[in-house]
Amino acid sequence: MDVTALRSELADIGLNAFGVADPARWDATAGAERQAERLLPGTRAILVFGSGGPTLWNALIADLGAHPEHLSAEAHPLDAYVRRAVEQVDLGLGGVRRRWFFAAADAELHLDFRMLADLAGLGGRSRMGLVLHPEFGLWLGLRAACFVDQAVPLSAAIEEDPCAGCPAPCIPACPGDAFVDGAWSVDRCAAFHAASRRCASSCDARSACPKGAEHRYGPDETVYHYDRAAGRPLLRALAGVAADADAYEGVGPHWNTWRKKVDVRGGSGGRS
Repeated sequence: MDVTALRSELADIGLNAFGVADPARWDATAGAERQAERLLPGTRAILVFGSGGPTLWNALIADLGAHPEHLSAEAHPLDAYVRRAVEQVDLGLGGVRRRWFFAAADAELHLDFRMLADLAGLGGRSRMGLVLHPEFGLWLGLRAACFVDQAVPLSAAIEEDPCAGCPAPCIPACPGDAFVDGAWSVDRCAAFHAASRRCASSCDARSACPKGAEHRYGPDETVYHYDRAAGRPLLRALAGVAADADAYEGVGPHWNTWRKKVDVRGGSGGRS
């Protein structure tokens, strides 16, 4: 299977980070319900796509400018845009047996995309828990994965610690003191968010990372990703959609409930 054209077409709309994961290594981390053979019998490779920097956001804004109806009819416009783009490109794959999965709130089945990114060589796990890409740093969004039944050259996973040797400016930058022994604590971060709106629409620790700083999201995109209740009006203004013509409201961060998300590894309980 030649993935060159697929990779190029998706890169044009902002899915510009790509790698191929080994299904056997994925199966070693996934629960029974998410084994590759169960998701797509005969899987031989897993194509993993991410968006680095603001390219995908800029493509979304251009799409909404041309088709404002996409915003007024979609609860999650960025995720919907990614699906539409993938569906268009997927038409060119012909008879290849495949199954797509998306890192989206309304996905049919949630996979551990951070693990897929690790296995596909998109980066290593940073002290913040986010995947740190060699070029884009922490400004990487994990978007889609395609299980295919044809052989594709596998990417080498990044085994070394991507934060080794860094003076860790992220730690003092965090107003919630959410790092414990040099690593981000999800519970301390969540507790700070529950008590304060200081970080409601941004993350000072993420912004302090020097890796890929030139790829940081712009202010509108940052607000949208962190607090869609505030980001949705920004999108409406950019798309020229009146509030009363929008069928959806944005959703804010659910810091008291998000820790109870679906177990993305498919085990018996546990948190993602």
